[in-house]
Amino acid sequence: MPTAELPIHDNRVAQSTKIDAVSARSDVLFTNEKGEDKRPVQKRSERALRKLMPALQSVLLPDETVLYIARASSPLSILEQLTAAWWTRLLAAAAIVVTNKRLLFFPVKRDGSWRESVRAVYWGDLEEVKPKGLLVRNVTFKTKNGAKITYTNFRRADAKKIAAIAAALLPVASGEMTAAHGLVQLCPGCCHALTPGQYFCPGCSLVFKNEKTMILRSIFLPGGGYFYTGHPLIAMVPAIVEGILMVDIFAFLFAGFASPRQRSNLLPALIVLGLFWALETAVTILHCRRYVRDYIPEKGGALRARQGVMAKVGS
Repeated sequence: MPTAELPIHDNRVAQSTKIDAVSARSDVLFTNEKGEDKRPVQKRSERALRKLMPALQSVLLPDETVLYIARASSPLSILEQLTAAWWTRLLAAAAIVVTNKRLLFFPVKRDGSWRESVRAVYWGDLEEVKPKGLLVRNVTFKTKNGAKITYTNFRRADAKKIAAIAAALLPVASGEMTAAHGLVQLCPGCCHALTPGQYFCPGCSLVFKNEKTMILRSIFLPGGGYFYTGHPLIAMVPAIVEGILMVDIFAFLFAGFASPRQRSNLLPALIVLGLFWALETAVTILHCRRYVRDYIPEKGGALRARQGVMAKVGS
């Protein structure tokens, strides 16, 4: 396992510091891809570190040191990209925290604060870290189980920095694979590995929002899927559209029953409105499914679950 003091840049010696009890490497965190001190990089990193402090205090392992933090967008499928509006890309915002042991992937809000979800992959489970793209920089993480995960919309300097860190850490960790051999979703409350499709944690009993409830709310409530996944402002747009469609459907039904002359036009009109409503609902389900699969804690929240676990350990 790469140590916390492993040299990253040839022109810099390791410099560790403590920031609110979180260990960090200032010679890496506050420098560019060449190891040169850059004030804008330091300010951006300090701001990101403050926003992610609750997450890092919850999930960092003993002797795990933060090397770098970068903002990016979570992977979107081709269908999600084709149906994506501006809010979909906004809600795909992520922060990638590079440590000496792992890469941590945190979905974040617009201001960079944590959405109480985390995925992790150990350096020993990574086969390759490859930046690509000319105008937009993406980084593909290839794991030992053959999976490829591509995060998009990096700053060019951040993509180069992550590649520089990977070049130093991958050779050292190459023989230290875990049983997962790849990316793992972790419980934000107790860091227990979660099973895909099971929306509860066997370690701390934290319950997560689930796909079945999301689908039912998306079908029967205007904007219900986005409201359920915790995006009320985003939900207003589809809620208004779906609400208008439902009003139109009832208006056509009323007109058809009230006037026999209108009945011949009733079925085609209902079919057209029904198709629009079904398409809008299907897009909502498609996007909200990915948010649910980020394992969003139910009302109690991950931090409260974390406190409960710590209380049990202390008793």
